[in-house]
Amino acid sequence: MYRLKVLLVLAVIFCLAAAVDLSAAIPQEHPKQEHPKQEHPSAKPVSMGTLEKAIKDQIGEKAKANGGKLPVRDDVLNKTWQLELVRVHTDKLTQLDDKTYFACVDFKADDGTPVDVDFYMKNENGKLTLADTTVHKLNGKPRFNYEKKGNYWERVKAGN
Repeated sequence: MYRLKVLLVLAVIFCLAAAVDLSAAIPQEHPKQEHPKQEHPSAKPVSMGTLEKAIKDQIGEKAKANGGKLPVRDDVLNKTWQLELVRVHTDKLTQLDDKTYFACVDFKADDGTPVDVDFYMKNENGKLTLADTTVHKLNGKPRFNYEKKGNYWERVKAGN
């Protein structure tokens, strides 16, 4: 009878442990993400459609002045890529703070290389303008990820 009670208690403990998500209680050593997540619900957000259109307009303007290709400086390789838009990731449009938005954009280089460029847009009095671009990935290999530091997301070197 004692043995049966012990087995029953162990079974209950096992079931409870299986039902509890223990991974949330265990701190991760390096919780990094490829792209930042929406964190500012209190700020009045720009719609995804508006952000996507602003990015495409910026790309179109700069490409028109450059023979149809977007020039993007790559300081790591010390070159300027001539890029053709493939798509704006509408699933990765994020408001970083009250005035800054982030989007991941896929391009194809003249030589066929897939180039992922991160776009940062500023909302100045209702007008979205390009604040920064940076090459995030070449051939699908990330150069950096994002890690939350306090209230902000920072770029951190990818563990290649």
